[in-house]
Amino acid sequence: MKEKILISGVFFVFLVLPMCEKETDNNNISDKISYIKTLPGGCHGQYFDDLKSACDAEKDTVICNIENDTLDIFIGLNYICCAPFISETFISNDSIHMLIQDTCSFPYQSCYCRCMCYYTWDFLFTGFENKQYYYIIMLHDPREEKPVMIEEGIIDLSQKFQKMLKITI
Repeated sequence: MKEKILISGVFFVFLVLPMCEKETDNNNISDKISYIKTLPGGCHGQYFDDLKSACDAEKDTVICNIENDTLDIFIGLNYICCAPFISETFISNDSIHMLIQDTCSFPYQSCYCRCMCYYTWDFLFTGFENKQYYYIIMLHDPREEKPVMIEEGIIDLSQKFQKMLKITI
């Protein structure tokens, strides 16, 4: 009987301790900024036959906005119409890295329409603190050798009255 209680106790300790550690780790993770999703907009998924331009001369733009518990980093880029894009995001400490990648393969002309468009992305984050975050936005254009830096800077969330920061590239 004592052996069964001892074995049950040991089993219980090995089962419960890892769960306690996982809960503690999850609490630490929730205190850090985390990526939610990216919402593509603008010219994404549209096709333009015989147009020379499908944008209203918008300037490339980065806008940071806070709504409730969500940080929205809006990116607007003028780029060749009909381009296929994917986006990636990773966070390292207090740095937010956003990559926009044109996935067109050679020959490039088969992907693109002959016009310019204004593409947009809303990169959404939560769990941020009232402090400064470094951000960098890169564009991978298959016609270029290396990714091109679109914008980099600091988002200062330490001032609660600051709700929107607009940067025109």
